[in-house]
Amino acid sequence: MSVGDLERFVSALRLDPDLQRDFAAYRRDLDAAVQWAAAKGFHFTREEAAQWASSGELADDELEDAAGGAWGDPLPPPGTGG
Repeated sequence: MSVGDLERFVSALRLDPDLQRDFAAYRRDLDAAVQWAAAKGFHFTREEAAQWASSGELADDELEDAAGGAWGDPLPPPGTGG
């Protein structure tokens, strides 16, 4: 079941600073984040991720800490120097 992978993914984000850093580039685009996670071996759907994030299982500040920022942060794309 892909929800298990989603839970493994969030746990991995909490524990792995390198994964957090790499994930930060995708935090503004849920579809891209799901594809990136799949390439890392975590398979879940966009809908599962959105539902899980809105379920309250992970507080907003925890998600921000894990991802290095909130979904939709008004930050420039990585590498733009802005």
